[in-house]
Amino acid sequence: MSVRFIAAFALLPLALAYSDTSPVISWSSHSSSTLDALPSKFSHSHSLLDSILSSSDLCGHDAVVFVDQPELHASDLRSLPADTHIARALSASPSARQFPYVPTDSRDLSALLESAAARCDSRLVSFAPGHGGASALSSAAKHVVSLTFPPLAGLAQERKDAMLKHDALLSAELAALASAFPNHLIIYTGSSAPSFAKRAPILDTLSTAPHNRTSTGGILTRYQLLTPGLITTLLITLFVLVPIVMLGIQALASIQSPMRNELPKGYDAQEKKNQ
Repeated sequence: MSVRFIAAFALLPLALAYSDTSPVISWSSHSSSTLDALPSKFSHSHSLLDSILSSSDLCGHDAVVFVDQPELHASDLRSLPADTHIARALSASPSARQFPYVPTDSRDLSALLESAAARCDSRLVSFAPGHGGASALSSAAKHVVSLTFPPLAGLAQERKDAMLKHDALLSAELAALASAFPNHLIIYTGSSAPSFAKRAPILDTLSTAPHNRTSTGGILTRYQLLTPGLITTLLITLFVLVPIVMLGIQALASIQSPMRNELPKGYDAQEKKNQ
């Protein structure tokens, strides 16, 4: 029991290190200096998305597609096979970036989309994938398109099945968009259902790394597990908190009843022997 407790206690900082984060990935059909120049780390998701949507070359795209997958975790992307649309797009696109763990921000992102549409003289449209909305858009005007999927829920296999279904729907929508808007930029991220808010703590097994390319074996596989902050947290846990817990357990185990070891008052061993 004590070993399991210590193991669970030691894993707590790992879970906390990834709480209140969501992945952000982006790719473009043409080379994007904005994506290529993005730093490897952002203080929160709003800052990252603002850097993309307010960039100087954003208006050079015929369409900017913002995909919201509520309750998305980095582990959901990591579980996708290499032959899914998202994985293939990240691998084959001229410019692509992946940020597995970005601290979430409670601010509404619709203002960023509205600002980008106004600045680029584009039409802002929103619809749910799977209803043919992309095929109805006119290529005569630029567009900022917002796609929102149903929230992910359930355990690992259920979430993976939902991700595969959503990937197929996204593939169909993006194929229709690509035919009408050859020069396009895709931003894919997650929010807390039903709005952009803080999500509950989760435990994943990835962290951010500066490189933007995927490798064979799935999305986000090249990202390292240990960051400097996480290493510091683990060192404090292993060399400070865990020893304290172990000493406490040993102290509790060593407590014995005084009557077990103390001799009764008035006991005379010699007298007992003579009897």
